[in-house]
Amino acid sequence: MDNNIAFSAGVRFGGLTDRTEIKILICYLLTEAKQPLTEQQIIDTVIGQQLVNYFELLDALSHLTEQQIISETDGLYSINDDGKEISRQLEKVLPFSVRERAYKAVIEILQYETLKRQNKTKITAVDGGGYNLNCTIEDENFVLFSCDIFMPNEKSAQLAQESFIKYGQDIFKCVLGITTENPKMYKEFLENNTK
Repeated sequence: MDNNIAFSAGVRFGGLTDRTEIKILICYLLTEAKQPLTEQQIIDTVIGQQLVNYFELLDALSHLTEQQIISETDGLYSINDDGKEISRQLEKVLPFSVRERAYKAVIEILQYETLKRQNKTKITAVDGGGYNLNCTIEDENFVLFSCDIFMPNEKSAQLAQESFIKYGQDIFKCVLGITTENPKMYKEFLENNTK
């Protein structure tokens, strides 16, 4: 039996079932992300796309860390020079579809994290029932936009929270356009999102 064959439970057709390829994928991700990633971000990227078995991914992370190909500091994984070289030389071993799905997924995760830092939200229970969703967009020195929205239940508050994180800048632009009677500011957003 080949010891390099990985468990394939939870892996979609075309995903990785070779332990060496899994390690190459991790090196590729950390190289292409161009910034350290948390374990959860790596898991969300790779497991979310069903590219690798969960336990095989954790094993590969551990092995690469032990071999000092990647390093982990304060919960963040970063790629070392040896890992970058592995990625550069061996990334083509990985199927293009795997590289493409992983790259797109990690970029989406990083973009979402950026939006989450800019478009802040807080959900609090309201006495008598319901939930308050506080939404803010902050600059370094001041609050650009803030609003509170009453939601009837926690699930609807969480859905609205996700929408504000993704579209907070557009929501702010629409509100600003309406309050300044400048329809150009919200017309494009409404046209693109009501089809």
